[in-house]
Parts: sequence; C-alpha cells; structure tokens
Amino acid sequence: MLIWAATPEEGAMLEQWAVDRIPYMRGGSFGPCICGGVVRDGALRAVVVFSEWQPEYRTLQASIASDGPGWATRGVLREMFRYAFVTAGAYLLWSSIRADNEEAIEFNRRLGFRRDAVLRHRYGKGKHAVITSMTRGAWLRSQWR
Repeated sequence: MLIWAATPEEGAMLEQWAVDRIPYMRGGSFGPCICGGVVRDGALRAVVVFSEWQPEYRTLQASIASDGPGWATRGVLREMFRYAFVTAGAYLLWSSIRADNEEAIEFNRRLGFRRDAVLRHRYGKGKHAVITSMTRGAWLRSQWR
C-alpha cells in the first residue's frame, strides 16, 4: 500500500529518505513535492516523489527510490498512477533517469513509459539523463488504471 504523507513533517522525512537514495539528488531537494511511502514488514521500502508540477501544461515529474525489489505491487503502482492522473490531474507524467541506470529505464518501459530524449551531461560531465514519459491517454489504456 502507498501511504501519502499526512503532514509537512512526514513529507519532509519521506523526501529526505528518497534524496538519500538517489545518487544525483544527494544534498539536494525536490522543491515543492508530494511524497508517498511503501511500508513492508514494518519498514519503509520505497518512496515516490511527485514534483515539478506545471499547472499550465499539466505535467508532473515522478521520482522513485527504493531499498530493493518487492515494493512495486500492482496496488502500489495503480495508486501512484491514480494520484498523478486523477488527483493531480496531470496530462503527462515524466521521469529523468541516469542513462547508466538500465534497471530503472527498463522498469519504466515495463510500466508503459516511452523513452522521449537523452539530455547530455544532465548529471555532470559524461553523465546523461534519459527522459521517459506517459500520457494520461496511455495510462487509460494501460493495466494501471
């Protein structure tokens, strides 16, 4: 189950947990964001962070940090997409992934994200970003609605 932060303090704690596990985020911040956590066997196993909301264009960035496999159940993923496309009202959900993180790129592909672009040197010299996205229409046709 994906549990949304109920207070600003919970949100800050979840954001920090994610920042600590995403290499290019260390020492940084997502800025204004909404966070949810996945708890399994009494431990926080993953955090999803929605940030970079652009209301005029209805675009939203998703970032996910985890401590390993097993957190991404069908229910968690459906709740994650429901938040983005129904609660937030996004038209486009996008993600930025380091190009050398092949596991995360493949995970996004299996979820239905399309590979849109490569941003050269986005995370420093020689460290490129792969941008992936899913539209509301693609979500409506997917298994995650």
